[in-house]
Amino acid sequence: MITIINSKKILSSLVVASLFSYANVSFAAAFQLWEQDGASIGNYHAGRSAEANDASTAFYNPAGLVRIPNQQLVAAVDPISTNFLYDGTIVVDLMIDNEPMYTKGQGGSLNFVPSLHYSAPIFSNLVFGLSVIAPFGLETNYGKESYVRYAATRTGLQIVDISPSVGFAITKKWSIGAGADFQYSEANFDLVATAWDPVLDTNATNSLSGHGTGFHAGILYQPTENTRIGLSYHSKVTHHLDDGTSKFTGELANGGEGGVQENENLYTTATIPATTSLSVFSAINKTWDLMTTISYTEWSVFENIYLYNVSGIDENIEESNTITVIIPQNYCNTWNFSLGANYHVNEQWFIRTGAGYDKTPSNDEDRNLQLPDADRWAVALGAHFQPNEKVGLDVGWTHFFSNTVPVTSTQQVGGQITTLNGEVTGNGDVFGVQVVWNMI
Repeated sequence: MITIINSKKILSSLVVASLFSYANVSFAAAFQLWEQDGASIGNYHAGRSAEANDASTAFYNPAGLVRIPNQQLVAAVDPISTNFLYDGTIVVDLMIDNEPMYTKGQGGSLNFVPSLHYSAPIFSNLVFGLSVIAPFGLETNYGKESYVRYAATRTGLQIVDISPSVGFAITKKWSIGAGADFQYSEANFDLVATAWDPVLDTNATNSLSGHGTGFHAGILYQPTENTRIGLSYHSKVTHHLDDGTSKFTGELANGGEGGVQENENLYTTATIPATTSLSVFSAINKTWDLMTTISYTEWSVFENIYLYNVSGIDENIEESNTITVIIPQNYCNTWNFSLGANYHVNEQWFIRTGAGYDKTPSNDEDRNLQLPDADRWAVALGAHFQPNEKVGLDVGWTHFFSNTVPVTSTQQVGGQITTLNGEVTGNGDVFGVQVVWNMI
């Protein structure tokens, strides 16, 4: 049995990470994040449920914890740069009918996804793990300079997951693991209301927070010393965002008298999907490792977003704090594929590479500017440096090529009906930086 050392220091670090782990950007399908560490960015997360080379396996597949023989701390930050450009027309109807207006809107941004993982052996065949990560998140921000502001300005979802896990070795070849997921969520949905006169522009801001719980589990099979097969499952989690505030600020607020119209009864419920991943990792020889992952995400649970008790102007053009906004999504289940390789230069250095394909769950009829998702291809490159047995350093980069997709949705917020007819082109880059500390 190994005693857990420096517990106060480690706990303090985990608390800091939980506050810092405020990720609000996505470049996986819809608003799913694959970036729960820094090293796997270089392989586009190929082999994530089977490689089990550091404490991040506590989240990817807790059965892999049995491969970590000593206490270990993994800290990472992944900068993500996204680019979404809407090009098309917009029609806004509020009090009067308007003609289509051509506009462009840029909704990308730069954000950071931090993560922290810790593992500690309890017995020779039982290992504890703790992860603080961001499994889902998104942000689009079109600003207020273009007509796109009447459909969306800033939209965000941030989910922080604090996840204790255990891994247990049944035999030398088989191990199992499981963990709980305690998640905190924040969301916002902002736009501008108008009668097509910029003087009357009125800001609608809606912010919410809540909680949800779930679990994850996995199996790891090692048929040979150099080959591992991992199967992992992350459950769906229902978030009850019942702490919300809706503000309507500007000339149209309070029945046209202007000022601030506000209520604190805004709420919604959102279910994030379950994901199942099958991975294979194999050290072919002293020089090459090969790995792959196939993931299936059950996005069909994400049908519509309902925002209750929104402040604004209702269908009768009257003041209301009880507007219900319905945002159709109607997502379908999706597959993600990744393939990667490591090239070992020497005992201290190896190079990572990878590629993959991510299928969007969205459809052409319901796609909106809040989340203009599309199919995408990915290429990745990274490196690992091991200066000594205690410290390891990783860097990685993944570039995404996204398809151009149509956005032809109609959205109603109270008395304002906004119709879009255009297309969105997007791409993005994900970078990863990671430090691994072996406490030996």
